[in-house]
Amino acid sequence: MVQFRKSLALLWLCTIQCTTAIDVDWTSPQSVKDAAATIAAGMMSYYVGNQYGQTPGILPGPYYWWEAGAMWGAMVNYWHYTDDTKWNDLTMQALQWQVGPHNDFMPPNASASLGNDDQAFWGMAALQAAEYKFPDPVYPQPSWLSLAQAVFNEQSGRWDTQHCNGGIRWQIYEITGWNLKNSISNGCFFNIASRLARYTNDDMYAQWAEKVWDWMWRIGLIDSNYNVFDNTEADRMNCTTIDHTQWSYNAGTMLMGASTMWNYTQSDLWKNRTSNLLSTLVFDYFHDGIMKDICEQNNACNVDQHSFKAYLSRWLAATTQMAPFTYSIIAPLLLSSAKAAAAQCTGAPTGNVCGLKWYNNGTWDGTAGVGQQMAALEVVLGTMVGKAVPAVTNTTGGTSPSNPHAGYNSSSIPPGETVSPPTKADKIGAWFLTAVFLVGALYMWWFMNTSSHEWRSRPTVGGKPGRRGRTISTIDARRSGGTAVARGVEASAANGGAKYGGAASKEYAAVLPVHELGSAKGAADRGSKRRSNVLTKPDRSSTFSSTGVFPSDRNGHARSASYVSEKAARNSLRGLPPIHEREKEERRRRRSNGLHGDDKERRSRGQSFGEEKEKASRGSRFKEEEMPSRLD
Repeated sequence: MVQFRKSLALLWLCTIQCTTAIDVDWTSPQSVKDAAATIAAGMMSYYVGNQYGQTPGILPGPYYWWEAGAMWGAMVNYWHYTDDTKWNDLTMQALQWQVGPHNDFMPPNASASLGNDDQAFWGMAALQAAEYKFPDPVYPQPSWLSLAQAVFNEQSGRWDTQHCNGGIRWQIYEITGWNLKNSISNGCFFNIASRLARYTNDDMYAQWAEKVWDWMWRIGLIDSNYNVFDNTEADRMNCTTIDHTQWSYNAGTMLMGASTMWNYTQSDLWKNRTSNLLSTLVFDYFHDGIMKDICEQNNACNVDQHSFKAYLSRWLAATTQMAPFTYSIIAPLLLSSAKAAAAQCTGAPTGNVCGLKWYNNGTWDGTAGVGQQMAALEVVLGTMVGKAVPAVTNTTGGTSPSNPHAGYNSSSIPPGETVSPPTKADKIGAWFLTAVFLVGALYMWWFMNTSSHEWRSRPTVGGKPGRRGRTISTIDARRSGGTAVARGVEASAANGGAKYGGAASKEYAAVLPVHELGSAKGAADRGSKRRSNVLTKPDRSSTFSSTGVFPSDRNGHARSASYVSEKAARNSLRGLPPIHEREKEERRRRRSNGLHGDDKERRSRGQSFGEEKEKASRGSRFKEEEMPSRLD
């Protein structure tokens, strides 16, 4: 039962294919145009760049950016051969959208995989538009010719003589393939140079075309039998070994450039080169008269390679116009291949989807995609080349304005990148700078988040380590030969130091007269403890006198601590901390009145006398809430 259902499905599919296959009368130009229109519509069905939220000009995955440029070149060809303007607006929008900020087909969205051949395929599409007089862009959009010139200028600046004494690399940036110099990149450069020479009649372009050909011949990318091989390794092997893989589009690219050079020079040299290239590629890619790429035999073609026959077909057709002596060889091959291609365009779901293998006697091979559609379209269009208008020049009707200085620059430095790879010294220098920046960053973190870098001397009292006070300014005193060491500490930002500019703590020391330390009893009590030589924090509960000392000392200790102003701290290095005259007077009065007896009596008499005198001296305007701090 299952087998029966499969048979029915296969029968239905064959019926659909037979009833909807592309039927072409090859003697009727209109029939050929109708077939081309059907195939073109199938190819454009993959394009979504004109839909909301999509990017104009590019194809969705798995297609790379370069193949979209090749597709728009096919649409320029389609308009040229058929006069059908249906797709012109999309083609114009796509080509102009992808020019990039420097009008050179190097848009930032393509930089991840941008190669010289990728840029060249967009440049060749623009050059094709100039040669076939595709509608000119509206100012200030760049002209078709200037876009091709921009690509040439930048690629000529990437000519690398450091490795292999010439040639341009496959890639523009240092990504996979940077180390290779391949035929498609150099062949497209050769192709553009020769066509610019013909269009502008500027021999500078022709000299570059000669230079590229000579280099490829010298290193062996083109051998004595005119086979065109794929690539050579530049960095390690210096182009001494050749990858002998062959692709149809490499041969087609070189054929187009050589035939154009013959058209420009009319020299026998270029005629022989054109004839020999054609002879070899016919042998390699036209078995039984039907175009076939090498990867098809083993089903080894990838997404890119599905489109290679499109470019061979395109350039074979153009070659017949550049070098008419090739027409008799090329035209029959294009016709036989076009018939085979159209016959197998029977794929589902529409019944006219084209496959890759044209030699299967009209049977669709089950593959589908942009490349398959483009290859079938180009070979069908090629059959009409005998009735098409040849490519124009600036003297035969070309209207595209020239800009010989177009492009970002003509040096080997593309936008934002250098072409030359870093040397070993460059890499060492980069590692060194990275290490310096890392160490600097760690140091800054340590500096900003720790205080261990701040130098602080340990306070001393009588030559021995002392203890830091907790007040803004303290005096550590030890009876030592009638002198004591005074230490003032400016407040840190955490203890109100913002008033002093938030500076870190500073210390100073000065020799002061020793204050009397009270009665003998008090001295004995203090001597029994380790802290006897350090004054305790004064009592802040009493009124803060204008002298900077506390008139009341309820702890029974001498009033030797005073708040030292910021100015006093700065002056401390030049001499003793200033002692208010009123404090001196009070000390002398207290000594003369014998207030060094019993602690209780001294505190009682000293407090009452001091407070009365303080109040009398201050007056009513020195209220505590109105008195400015000596720290301000």
